[in-house]
Amino acid sequence: MLWSPQKQYFNEPFDTEADLEKSIQEVKDELFGNNRIYLEVKKKIGKQGKTRNIPDAYLIDLTSKKEPMLYVVENELEKHDPLKHIAVQILEFSLSFETTPQKVKTIIKDVLRNDKSATKLCAEYATENGFENIDYLLEKIIYRKDSFNALVIIDELPDELETILLSRFKFPVEIITLQRFSSNEGERLYQF
Repeated sequence: MLWSPQKQYFNEPFDTEADLEKSIQEVKDELFGNNRIYLEVKKKIGKQGKTRNIPDAYLIDLTSKKEPMLYVVENELEKHDPLKHIAVQILEFSLSFETTPQKVKTIIKDVLRNDKSATKLCAEYATENGFENIDYLLEKIIYRKDSFNALVIIDELPDELETILLSRFKFPVEIITLQRFSSNEGERLYQF
């Protein structure tokens, strides 16, 4: 519970991943900040006959002037098995990403084309930081050595999952917890 003398807010768990994703869209500007672009797109990556899967989203991180980054995002609920479900998916994302970087780039370019504010932010970043254009910026992000980064957004982080994600993979994994609370009057608060 979140409490103040005026009002109490009670935990309102997410029923489904779609419910969590809707809340991410609602708080994304505050959750990620000004120089990060959350692109919710679900398209399959990976080579035919090899590991293939569908990330929940991508996050373009433009906070560093020298090292822009791309995160493959997995939105998840704590009730799913940390090892068999979540960790395996992150590993499979890394394999799919590494075998089809051009497909990842195409997916991101297509989404950016339809998001004028995201396109503007990427173009301004490219100009200000010595990248020729958005295409070249994406090339530098996606094709550099060790370019795979994962982001897990989850409602609650079990200790076992934290251990797996932060110490067992050879690539960076960021974790954000997002919880929702509501008052008896239906007002909502988010904690992240």
